[in-house]
Amino acid sequence: MNGRELRIDKQILKSIRMKYLLYVPLTYDESDSKKWPLILYLHGAGGSGTQPDAIRREGLPARIEQERNFPFIVVAPQCTLGAFWNTREDEVLAILDELEEHWHIDSDRVYLTGFSMGAYGVWQLADHHPERFAAIAPVSGGGDPAHARKLKDMPAWIFHGMDDQVIRPSESEKIAEAMRKVGAEVELTLYPGMGHDCWKKVYANEGLYRWFLEHASSPQRTAGTGETWMEAYQEMDANQPRHEQENQAQSLSARPDWTNGESALGLYHDGTERLRVELVKESDVGDLLEHELKNKAFFLQFTATRDESFYTHDEQVARVRRSIDAAAADKRYTFMVRERESGLLIGGVDLMDVKRGSLQSALIGYSMDGDYNGKGYMTEAVRFVVRHAFEVLALHRIEAGVMPHNRGSLRVMEKAGFEREGLCRRNVNINGRWQDHVLLAIVNPKDMEEEE
Repeated sequence: MNGRELRIDKQILKSIRMKYLLYVPLTYDESDSKKWPLILYLHGAGGSGTQPDAIRREGLPARIEQERNFPFIVVAPQCTLGAFWNTREDEVLAILDELEEHWHIDSDRVYLTGFSMGAYGVWQLADHHPERFAAIAPVSGGGDPAHARKLKDMPAWIFHGMDDQVIRPSESEKIAEAMRKVGAEVELTLYPGMGHDCWKKVYANEGLYRWFLEHASSPQRTAGTGETWMEAYQEMDANQPRHEQENQAQSLSARPDWTNGESALGLYHDGTERLRVELVKESDVGDLLEHELKNKAFFLQFTATRDESFYTHDEQVARVRRSIDAAAADKRYTFMVRERESGLLIGGVDLMDVKRGSLQSALIGYSMDGDYNGKGYMTEAVRFVVRHAFEVLALHRIEAGVMPHNRGSLRVMEKAGFEREGLCRRNVNINGRWQDHVLLAIVNPKDMEEEE
């Protein structure tokens, strides 16, 4: 048999659909040739869905909804539930292209900001298309330090609340430090006493918008040569009271000192520093079968009784396809856990029985290769999936059941933030016997903050 090297060269058309909000300054004039700066805002998980009103409740849109004069065009696209921003780049860029074609936009002054899930999207989009943006401002998120290599020429102002319990401030610190190491223009502002919703302070800070206008993407334009923030405001409302203008001229927020003795969680968009945690795909079948066969006896201590057909290639193919279909239907999400360095499959985490409506809940379960127990891997993986559930899937509550004698799993769940709520008597058949399970649960911290 002769091997051949071939290549396909074919254009594939893609249909895209995405809702978005567009805010246009009151003094925008279609007949005027004046070019306006534009801010692209990427929302957090709370803005996901099909109702644009969800975008208006937080972040930059929440500020603009109450703003009489705002001298930028602002666009805020909306992700569907269960989608990351890095899977919607084509849609976002198409919106930018359409706006630049039909509106008077200064393509040298397009700025990118986002909150939480949107902050991760900021780093991804800027990394993939740095030529499109003059400066970025991620809020309450994080990014893979590897982005710094391509973004050394991208001005970045990073914001985070020091008391953020949803995404640790260390996530912003790591990417900021990576940016500094490559010589980038980067500023990190950490707000003492503020949690995940520090966006309220960020987008109220007029210094951010002045900083944006100091930067342009074209190499022919030097920083500060464009219209200033104050000039833009004065043009929009010449009758604005003098004391309000003086308040807007306040100095930029200083970067506070911050030390934290707690270890960093180390979360990236695709896992942690040590692990890749990604939704199962058909190419995982071979590794998954090998993983199940290797741990067959070990897993029987914790799982329901399985037929021998479970340990066949065909059954694992069917299992993976069921999981992919279930994720598409927003019913179940199956994550594969691999060592980042070696790529070896060492475990899995499942979000099962996803309920929407008034519950917004799911069950969580996991399995870990017996040889990798006791090394903290599963705690990292569970934390990552929990954050995905709260930030991307917008769930309110996650429950788990652990047998009382399984102290290792109880520790994993509690270290991941779960609390014990009671005992379920004889509720699951494990290896031929009905077993008790301790009920544990965790509630989305964002929902707790809103109630308070």
